[in-house]
Amino acid sequence: MQGLLNFIKSRQFLINLSLILLTVFLALFFTNKWLASYTGHNQFVVVPDFKGREVKQLDTLVKGSNINYSIIDSIYDPRAKSGIVVRQYPDAGSKVKHNRTVYLYVTGMVAPQIIMPKLISRSERQARLIIETYGLKVGRITEEAADCNGCVISQTQKGHVVEPGKPVKKGSVIDLVVGVKGGFPKGAVDTASIAPVQKPDFDKGDE
Repeated sequence: MQGLLNFIKSRQFLINLSLILLTVFLALFFTNKWLASYTGHNQFVVVPDFKGREVKQLDTLVKGSNINYSIIDSIYDPRAKSGIVVRQYPDAGSKVKHNRTVYLYVTGMVAPQIIMPKLISRSERQARLIIETYGLKVGRITEEAADCNGCVISQTQKGHVVEPGKPVKKGSVIDLVVGVKGGFPKGAVDTASIAPVQKPDFDKGDE
């Protein structure tokens, strides 16, 4: 035990220990430097604002900024111009590493196809709700005599019957024909049920 203590206190041990510690320090230092240069540690760029930009402007926007972009999805909005960036990730102003890819969502150029729902036999109120839920628009509502009252008996698009299950463009206008039972549709008149008007006889005198 005394020999071990003497060795620890010896000059040779201290020199060896110093060399080991120096070697470990240098190894950690150069490893950190290598990782920093490889991953771009502590080197950031600010993400530009892509929102509202047209797709054709994006290459100019990212030129020389060490930022890449990728359009991953389109969102159809009939009220908006097509090919406009509406969402991005990461957000504008975020600090990211060099050559980071920013993912973009743009307004679609073509309306997506959806499956036409079945509206026949539904009430007018239910049909309206379904149409709006599917991203369609309620068009003209007309009435015709039928065996049901207030139920949809026909669903059409631009004058043509559109069958349930048929693909239609999102935003299409759907016209409905609603049945009326025990009466006459609005705008129609039953002339046979109207009694003739009695004309007064001016030739007869008072009796």
